[in-house]
Amino acid sequence: IGEQHTSVTMESSEQWLESLTGLKIPKTHATVGLSNWIATHKDYRTLFVNRRLPDDGWSDIEIQHLLYTLSTLDTNNKATTNNSNNDMRWCGVGEREGRVYSSLVLSRHYGLSHGMGRSGDIMEPQPKAVGSSVLVKLTLILALDAIRRGSGLDAAKHGCLLPLCTGMSMASVLSALREKDA
Repeated sequence: IGEQHTSVTMESSEQWLESLTGLKIPKTHATVGLSNWIATHKDYRTLFVNRRLPDDGWSDIEIQHLLYTLSTLDTNNKATTNNSNNDMRWCGVGEREGRVYSSLVLSRHYGLSHGMGRSGDIMEPQPKAVGSSVLVKLTLILALDAIRRGSGLDAAKHGCLLPLCTGMSMASVLSALREKDA
């Protein structure tokens, strides 16, 4: 699999190089840009394969790129075209499907607007929100990795990720501390 992935990447980078030089971008300039592109995609692959926080933090652009890439996997971000050649977004009607009218709000949330989980299981992947589901699972895995690495608790292997506002989070922590002291 590793060799196949490398050959696909190599073929893609050669095609990209050809496309960029076809636009009269000097080959030396295009090579530098492609090196950055390949390194970024290796970082993404490493994150998914190793399932742990990277030793070196990512730039804002790398993080935003990953979030936008994941959001393209959600059905609410499928672009459709009508007869007047205006682009429109597909809009589902499910209870957890993302429906955002404002492109400003959509942009602020990187196109991620689906709810998480399914009826009866908050951690169950959403069939129409693959990107959002991947982000939920990856966030849980990385949070557990941070707990393990930060505290040395190797037993932190399972968890549940819940969307809570700041006030609810603080109330939950204080409640747990109160019960611990009792």
